[in-house]
Amino acid sequence: MPGFSLSHAKRLLGAGLLLAALLMLLSAVAWAQSGGDITRGSQIFDANCAVCHGSDGKGRVGANLSNQFSAIDPAAFTRAVIEQGVTGTPMIAWSKQYGGILDDQQIEDVVAFVSSLSGGRSAMAPTATPMPVTPVPTVPGATGDATHGKQLFDQNCVMCHGDYGQGRIGANLSKGFASINPQQFVRATVADGISGSAMPSWSQAKGGPLSDADIDDISSYIMTLKGKATTVAAASSTALGTQSPAAQEKGSNWLMILLVLVLAVVLVALIMMFSGRNKPTP
Repeated sequence: MPGFSLSHAKRLLGAGLLLAALLMLLSAVAWAQSGGDITRGSQIFDANCAVCHGSDGKGRVGANLSNQFSAIDPAAFTRAVIEQGVTGTPMIAWSKQYGGILDDQQIEDVVAFVSSLSGGRSAMAPTATPMPVTPVPTVPGATGDATHGKQLFDQNCVMCHGDYGQGRIGANLSKGFASINPQQFVRATVADGISGSAMPSWSQAKGGPLSDADIDDISSYIMTLKGKATTVAAASSTALGTQSPAAQEKGSNWLMILLVLVLAVVLVALIMMFSGRNKPTP
């Protein structure tokens, strides 16, 4: 190629390789120092944790997270509890390494948000707007308002049992219940919880946030779920409130684009270099 010598190709190749190495180093450093994102963490928290801890972290049926933890490294303590849970309590393990549904980055995001709660909920973490509820007809023989029950279910139960009762980290509620009085069985379970499991007591009489009428309405809605999960078998089992894998990787795509461009330059340089070697001498 006129004006492009073998020495030029070698220099271009060397510069390209050096730039590629620097970009890979920057990518590794950026990943190591990325930490958690408060906004993403708030979305994951609202969808999975607020039901027990409250949107402000002050506690409902779970611990108050708005106070500083008495630990040498509060963030490390918070991370460990989220990852591994607390045996014998409703606080389950959330890390995929321990059978949960959150990956390491999602946990880092939640830790960042929880760490910010001691000063009140950050402006970087707006609370999600509730979605309108479509009226739900009551199953014959059931008592309570199933439409209000769905609202309460969405606020308190979806996180563990799924949108249609198909189960996430909690039991599948769409299979029906082998009981003479299924609604009474559900009512009692919601009210009293299951000792030693992740199912807490929701009744105000047991220290929970729901009235007897609320529990009646939730049980009425749960009666409508039988068989529904089979129609949503393809429903996502990923963590609620999180982005898709493609969206999560979007922030680092620029590094990949740069690496591809550099590799393209290196490839062109190699082609030119070998073309120069194979060029017949006069």
